[in-house]
Amino acid sequence: MKRWKWIGLFSVLILSGGVGILWILRLRVLPFLIYLVGQRYEIDRVKYEAAEWSTLREIAFYHLSVEKNHWMLIADTLRVLLFPSLSIRIKNGEVAQKESSSAYSTPSSAPRSFSAFGNFRKLIRLVSRIDTIVCDHLLLPKGIRLTLNKFGKLCTAQVRRDTFQVLLHSTIGEDSLSFQIPPGRISLNGENFLSWDSLTGHLTVSPESLSADLQAEGVQVFHHRLASRKLSYAQVGFHLKSIVHADSFLVELMPRALPLQGILAVGGQLSGNRAWLKLDIPRQPHQAYLQAFPQGFFTCLDKAKLGGSSSLSLKLVYDPSLPDTLALEVDWQPEGFVIYAWEGVRTPLTLRESFSYSPPGSTRTILVSPDQPNFLVFSQITPYVLHAVLHSEDGVFFSHQGFQKAHFLKAMLENWHCRCFRRGAGTITMQLVRNLLLSREKTLARKVEEILLTAIIERFHLLSKQRIAELYLNIIEWGPDVYGLVEASRFYFGKEPHDLTIPEAIFLGMLLPNPKTYRFFIDKETGCVLSAYKPHFQKIAYFLVRQNYLPPDSMATILPERVCLRPPAWSFPDTLRP
Repeated sequence: MKRWKWIGLFSVLILSGGVGILWILRLRVLPFLIYLVGQRYEIDRVKYEAAEWSTLREIAFYHLSVEKNHWMLIADTLRVLLFPSLSIRIKNGEVAQKESSSAYSTPSSAPRSFSAFGNFRKLIRLVSRIDTIVCDHLLLPKGIRLTLNKFGKLCTAQVRRDTFQVLLHSTIGEDSLSFQIPPGRISLNGENFLSWDSLTGHLTVSPESLSADLQAEGVQVFHHRLASRKLSYAQVGFHLKSIVHADSFLVELMPRALPLQGILAVGGQLSGNRAWLKLDIPRQPHQAYLQAFPQGFFTCLDKAKLGGSSSLSLKLVYDPSLPDTLALEVDWQPEGFVIYAWEGVRTPLTLRESFSYSPPGSTRTILVSPDQPNFLVFSQITPYVLHAVLHSEDGVFFSHQGFQKAHFLKAMLENWHCRCFRRGAGTITMQLVRNLLLSREKTLARKVEEILLTAIIERFHLLSKQRIAELYLNIIEWGPDVYGLVEASRFYFGKEPHDLTIPEAIFLGMLLPNPKTYRFFIDKETGCVLSAYKPHFQKIAYFLVRQNYLPPDSMATILPERVCLRPPAWSFPDTLRP
């Protein structure tokens, strides 16, 4: 027994001595412990100027930097409490992007596996396992400041920037995050803003997928590129699911708390930049389509009461390896379409009768009616004049249903590249909708409403092709305070439309859609059209030959030099002469 007592006593002495030595050498052992933690969480580098291990449970780091991938955390002071649970307190921290990640990265013998959301999942798990996190001031990129307090599973974060301040209450699990945001407002550039009365959500994350449910009430938004007025939702929500593999991705979005149900999916390949967008909406009432948009989005359609139902399938594919780059497939299947009511001063229904039109930027009010002397009914428009003008703007007007897909896709691609509304690809029907039913503002809301109104007018024959062409040729702007074909014929050539020659009709069509620049087409010495525009004249003449409005041997006579302006166009005003 004595022997075992001595062995036990000796062991205690050795253990105590070892602990004592470790305590004395604790600051020298600390880098090794940090290395083990860094390996566990794939941290590239940890650096600090000084450390203080004052008690068994508390370690303080001064002027600390932690680097991982392309990011680093810098803190004036970071305190770690080890017992009874892990706690971290940060004073004056900053998260920044490293200038050069290659110089600090730690070489690894085995490549890391691809994990799209792995780092985010690891961050959630790490934060969930830390009992207490207190951060009074953490500066994030883009000038965002974060204040964070976590106790157990409950976390409160305040995100601030010069233009907004958001408070977030959340519950953090191993692979999930639930949050609630009280009423808030985010001011964007200038007058643009986003506000809400309540915002709740739940995130679930795995190494390769993320799903989210978001519900909001009292949402209001204004952005000058979205609409010229404030938009609002009383209640809106969505379910989002994102899956990313090594070389592909898929994002699915399904609306919640909206009258319209459907799935919007975006997918593609990470290599090659191939992407696609698909929208599938099962058969639902037409009115549900309109009510799915926020209040204030429409200016004409919001006054319509529609009956019937539709299903819609849309697929857009972007593939840089293909010559056309964009491919679009649309399958719209309406049934039982009916208009119960359509209030408003100007609707597609009111365009069937006589009405007054005030052109933008003009003080004039034009009566669009056969009772107006300068009005031409469709039967009074000379066919070759009609087609010469239409081919300059919309060569297949009488055969399409409101859209030219090739031009539409080209415009989409060009606008996407410039991040602007540079190209519109508007058909004559779309131009008529924009001029008579909507404004000319370059916003997403106006463009969407223009597309929807065009589709309704053409698909359900609210206006005939003849009526659309008739209205277009009577109200379109053709020069300085010149509207309609009659005024244009008199202004440029001093004659009536039925007396126009084919070259003169082609010239009038060439002026659209920028008629105020007509003088740049004219030779300043002769007052006639420049010969450089002969290819355009020959192109339109070729279409007229194909439609049997011209004999083939007459194309040689369709020359721009035969179009010479007469007063007042050439003499008004003299200061605008080239």
